[in-house]
Formats: sequence, structure tokens, C-alpha cells
Amino acid sequence: MILKKFDYKTLNHLEITASMNDKLNQIYELKGRLSATSITYKEALDHLVNVAKVQSTDASNRIEGIYTSNTRLNQLVHQKTSPRNRSEAEIAGYRDVLALIHEQYAYIPINNSSILTLHKRLFSYTNSTWGGQFKDSDNQIITEYANGKQEVRFQPPAAYLTPQLVQELCTNYNLAVNQQTFSPLILLGAFIFDFVSIHPFRDGNGRMSRLLMLLTMYQAQLDVGKYISLEKLIEKTKQSYYEVLKQSSLNWQNNQNDYAPFLDYFLGVILQAYRNLNDRLSLVQNKSVSAADLILKTLGQELKPMSRSELTALIPQYSDITIKRALSELKKSQQIQLIGKGRSSKYILNN
Repeated sequence: MILKKFDYKTLNHLEITASMNDKLNQIYELKGRLSATSITYKEALDHLVNVAKVQSTDASNRIEGIYTSNTRLNQLVHQKTSPRNRSEAEIAGYRDVLALIHEQYAYIPINNSSILTLHKRLFSYTNSTWGGQFKDSDNQIITEYANGKQEVRFQPPAAYLTPQLVQELCTNYNLAVNQQTFSPLILLGAFIFDFVSIHPFRDGNGRMSRLLMLLTMYQAQLDVGKYISLEKLIEKTKQSYYEVLKQSSLNWQNNQNDYAPFLDYFLGVILQAYRNLNDRLSLVQNKSVSAADLILKTLGQELKPMSRSELTALIPQYSDITIKRALSELKKSQQIQLIGKGRSSKYILNN
């Protein structure tokens, strides 16, 4: 039997493709361009932080089939209510871990103890007795497609191997970061992939992987996930996410898997996040443009119906109340129309 090893010196002799290299260059170019925005656009960035917290909590749980109403979601994220059921208990747990990472990332080491603590907090509002404990029985990674079809994508290592494998993964990752064997984004992308492949918990593996993604990015001085929901970008490309996980899983147990498919996808998500942040802050630069004009411009650019929350996220210099008022005025003047009802209601331009 071949024992699983984590070769973070070569990542199984990974070859950085032209696509991956191009994405890395664009990411760091945008990061440099946006580095001075924390002071210039503080109010807009604070708004984006609040939007991203709601979107991240919603999207990461929805990927796992956990959700509640928009109203309840906002109340839970802003701690204005208590969980009413299991789904809301898990949403509240994600909210707390997300906030902890945002505020204390510099003090959370990447090791078994931290990972178990974060997992325990993730399930702290539920009646689960296994929160904060590695799995005690073997499990499978099952992909569920949009048509309802389920497929066993991967057979993770046996439960009894889990503590040792997670510790070895953390040790090799930390060593590679210190030795700068690859770009930080390449290393943390590989770390997230290997964590998911170990599948160390009875439940919550996907959510934990996305929380660890945010944590390791913060520690690599890449804080775009604070302002743009990475989880939402993954949810929007969930089919591709599952496909690249499957491709990079081949021969994982034999230490011969190819990290490239997953890493190329992962870098694409990070690049899209930086592009979104750049676009939203570009809108802020022109303060003379009214909320109504920005709504019309955004609807014209997006070329699809958009909800009020989506518009609020894309127009960070105006509050939700201002956007709501502007939408009402545009609707009265028949420049836009509302389609759908309730949670699915969205706005479109009138031709």
C-alpha cells in the first residue's frame, strides 16, 4: 500500500501553464492597483464587507443545500435573531467562523488544533456531538448534479488515518510557504484541494474548505475575499468546481494526481473577484452619478434581470435604502419594471 504524501516542494512536479501564469500576473497587477483604496474608498469598502458577509454565508451553505429566506438570512448574519431550525443553526455557525477569520486571521495557525476549533464553532448552534472531531467512520465524496444525479467522485482515506494526514498536510504547507516553493496562491489552492480530498469530517468538509481558503488568503496578504464573496463565485460555477475536483483527484492516493485543473479554476475565481472589486470601486470614483443612473447603467451592462440585493452589491457607494428609493422612482417613471414575486423578484430595463 502506498502511503499518501504531500509533496509541496514540487506539487507532484506541477507545471505552471500559460493560463495559470497569466491569471497570476493579472491577480497581482490588480492587487497592486487596489492597494491604496482602503483609505480613499473606506465607506464603499465597508459597504462591500457587509454585502460579502451575507453573500458568503448564504452561498457557502447553499452549495451544501442549506438555506433560509433572504429576510431570515440577513437577520441571522447581523445577529438580530436566533436560529429557528437546523439549517439556520448551521448558517449561524458559519457566520461566527467567518467573522472570527475576518478579525483574527493573523492569530490562527494552520494546524490540527485550529482546524478542529473552527469546525467545532461551525456546529456550535446545532445538537451535533461530533463538531470539532475528525470523522470516526469512512466516508465518500459524492457529487450531486443539477439534474439530481449523484456520483461517487472520490473515496477519501480511512478515518483512522485522518489526524495524521491533516497534520502532515499542514506541516508541509507551512514549510512550503516559509520556503516560498511556489506562489502563495498556488500553495494555498493546493492545500484547499488536499484538505477536501482528505475529507476529514463527518459533515462540513466543503464549508470548512472555503473558510480555510479565506483564512490562508488573508495570511498571504490577499484580502479580496473580505470585499467580494469567493463562495458566491464558486456557487455560480459549481458545475465546473465539481469537474476540476474530479480531474485533479485522479491518482491522488498514489501521489500522482495533477493539481493543474483545480488550480487553474481556483485562480480564475480569485481573478474574477479582483476584477469585480476593481469594477465596483471604479463606479465609486464618479460621485456625481446618481443612484438611479447607476442602476440603469448596471442593468444595461449586466444584460440580465437583477434583484435589489444584487444591485446593492454592485453599487457600493449607495446604501440599500437609497437603492430601494431609486428603484421605486425608476419603476414609477417606467424606465424599469419588476418581474417575479418574493425571493425571485428582479428588475429589468424597459425597452
